[in-house]
Amino acid sequence: MKDGGHSFHIPVMGTGFTIDTPLRVAKYGISSVIPLVDDVLVEQVRKFHCEKHGEPYEEISSREQDARALRITAYLNLVDQLVRPQVAELQASPFEEGSEITRYFEMLPDTPLKRAYDEMLTTTDPEAKARMQEDLRQHALPGSIDINIMTKLDRDIYWDGKKLPAEFADAMAALRGFANSTLNSSVVFSAGINQRLYTYAATFDDFFPDDNGELKKKIILKVSDFRSASIQGRFLAKRGLWVSEYRIESGLNCGGHAFATDGYLLGPVLEEFKEKRQELT
Repeated sequence: MKDGGHSFHIPVMGTGFTIDTPLRVAKYGISSVIPLVDDVLVEQVRKFHCEKHGEPYEEISSREQDARALRITAYLNLVDQLVRPQVAELQASPFEEGSEITRYFEMLPDTPLKRAYDEMLTTTDPEAKARMQEDLRQHALPGSIDINIMTKLDRDIYWDGKKLPAEFADAMAALRGFANSTLNSSVVFSAGINQRLYTYAATFDDFFPDDNGELKKKIILKVSDFRSASIQGRFLAKRGLWVSEYRIESGLNCGGHAFATDGYLLGPVLEEFKEKRQELT
């Protein structure tokens, strides 16, 4: 049986609307994207959830030179830590009306996994049903806990009147915070190319395949047209970095990307990707 999860994800929304969305939806196999714009907010949300879930909390002060990266790593580790028992509890729940695992499978679209669940429901042999249920439990996997970095929000940081090295800049620190976390997920780069940020990504082992050819950290590019996808993809490829996915958004999507493609709507943009797909891959 092949896995067949949801065909949608919850994209990043603003600087905080999806900051803790994985804690609500990841256990149901739904992927979502956390914004990493405001590390002060990240720290406040970490404190809130530590207190809510009875986890120890030690403040990471803004007086620490690398506070932004440390705050982001600590928060992402906490989210990962809290989601894991949610998933284990869901997988252990009984297949009965209203249970968490039933809710998981009832929400799935028409996929091989959903059809396997439907087949289990109609099976009358108790032993066969039990085997099928155990197999389904193993396939009730969490959604990905992805993060978003707006590449152009990358101001340099000054400390005691002196400019810090480039890796302390906003986007660079956010990337380091993600790279040092326990998450096995993706970073979504949006708002265009940032050469020093992409070059910095190549310094982290998690963005490269392991001995089994698996990537612990993946790169997703959010682009508004084919040209942007091609330029950014080639730049990353020259540094040995894979682009696992291109996410295409209309140039009219939001204020931050308004008219990025001279007003072209999504239809013509998608058509160009369709026609030039081989060039991109």
